[in-house]
Amino acid sequence: MTELPLDFEAFHRMHRPVYVRWARMYLQNRADAEEAVDCAFEQLLVSWPSVLAKESPAAYAWQVMKHRTVDAARARGRREALIDTNAFETTALRQAVDPIGQLEESISLYQAICALPERQQDVVVLLHSHGLSPSEAADHLGITPASVRSTARHARRRLRQALGLTEKGPADDAL
Repeated sequence: MTELPLDFEAFHRMHRPVYVRWARMYLQNRADAEEAVDCAFEQLLVSWPSVLAKESPAAYAWQVMKHRTVDAARARGRREALIDTNAFETTALRQAVDPIGQLEESISLYQAICALPERQQDVVVLLHSHGLSPSEAADHLGITPASVRSTARHARRRLRQALGLTEKGPADDAL
């Protein structure tokens, strides 16, 4: 067995857990998610020197992983499920006084998230569904923490508009 480049091994250890969580949310199956992510890493390994030469290897790898996950879903005849099924698994729904009303709110929120531009959707999912910090999300997306915060702020504004909520102050991070 040939040894993998040390920088590739480190990159793999750092990113694989988040990639698998993201792919599992999308594919709704851990084995399928692991297979898709492993295919993405195999693709990255084949061209590892050129990946490292990119302006942002992490951003490139994130896109490769997403494409492999979408391809896996299509190959299995599945529709996109990145967000909508999570509406049924929210803590708020389990603790709601009015589960039907909470479900309607959750579905509206997740539909609004699905309508966000891709980068905003990625940031919202990583921050709020996966619980990553802006710095951690930035590491996986290949952008700066400031870009993550800015993108999250723009996403919250779009979500408020889509949901018909009033504009909040800059300290509001509820969405």
